[in-house]
Amino acid sequence: MWRLLPLWIAFTALSSLAAQDVSLDAPTATERAAAESRLSSEELLKLCRQRLDSGGSPSSVIRALDLIGRQRDGQDLARILKYIGDLEAAVATAAMDALRQQGSAALKALKALDDKAVDRTTRKQAIEQLLQDHVYTCCRRDLSINPFRLDFETRFQELYSVDEPVDDLLLKLLRDSRSDIRDDISGQRYYYGYGTYGSQRSFLDVGGLAVAALARSMPEKLMAEMGELARTEREEGYYYGWMQRSPVTMELAIFFARQGNASLCDRLISEMESSMRWGQPDQFARTHVQIAALQITALAEPAMGLERINDHIKNLAVDGAASSQAHYLRAHVLMQLGEEGAALRALEDSMETSDFAMVMTLVDTTFKPLASDRRFQAILRYCELASRRMDVSLRPWRPVPVNE
Repeated sequence: MWRLLPLWIAFTALSSLAAQDVSLDAPTATERAAAESRLSSEELLKLCRQRLDSGGSPSSVIRALDLIGRQRDGQDLARILKYIGDLEAAVATAAMDALRQQGSAALKALKALDDKAVDRTTRKQAIEQLLQDHVYTCCRRDLSINPFRLDFETRFQELYSVDEPVDDLLLKLLRDSRSDIRDDISGQRYYYGYGTYGSQRSFLDVGGLAVAALARSMPEKLMAEMGELARTEREEGYYYGWMQRSPVTMELAIFFARQGNASLCDRLISEMESSMRWGQPDQFARTHVQIAALQITALAEPAMGLERINDHIKNLAVDGAASSQAHYLRAHVLMQLGEEGAALRALEDSMETSDFAMVMTLVDTTFKPLASDRRFQAILRYCELASRRMDVSLRPWRPVPVNE
């Protein structure tokens, strides 16, 4: 009898796994959730991978795709891709959602997929969706770490890290947003400082990097497509405070100014200055920083931007994040003026005045001349630690070394 005990234990374990597998096919969500709760995370993922390898009911495959997609494991790409062209629409949609979780890494895998595995139309649509996701990811990252729209050598590196015609998509996204941009410039999109932000942010709310990229790669084409927007007039109407403008509008104002038409940029600055007529000086710390940033980036007046920051630096102290940003802007301008010692001190002030470290320092090539300085190396170590507390999608992007 004792000889049969190991066989009985093995049979019981296999029966339990089989029962759990069948339970994952249960018709109700409650039964499926109960079955999953009896498994550890590792066991559940293993079971999901087995299900994707062998197939199963649409509901179980959809659930497996959902769980596997959240892992963002490149080794699961092949499992996900086989369901992209599934005849069951819900399964194909779940596979696309799982594929989008993989980010730009899925583009190469999808292009390398055999023609028999997925039809050309499905492949083309999937590639377009993945490429658009890539653009949005890059734009959100730039918006997170680069609130002043400063230029540096590696700013567009991630955007062009895929082997696809990115510029064509950027132009398309801008064309599709033309009417919204016009409303934003005329002051009809935002009122009283309230935005239209929601869980799904539009291209207008994040796409500043796209405008900056086109301004660098094809300025003539961008001017031909969007130049008429520079002449858009503001709709008259009473409002209290200054009208918030989208990142796309701000980048267009910078582009037009660099092309010799600063009217939009001047108007935005005028509106912001007008908004500060009512209230205490310390209420408008961020507004001063934004104006200084436009003076530096759009109007090529770094001395004026630096003077504004220096004049209001005491008031900025009440807003830690704004103070940190202001000192960072000072450091950026001082580097351009060749005052490396003063720039380094301004960088240290930026880190000391707020818990919101300017992690852009990790990728901003403006500070490359300071690379060997021990104080600057200490700043980089601090920024590295700060970036680890951020969501991965919002951290500064750096290419993976070839040998890794």
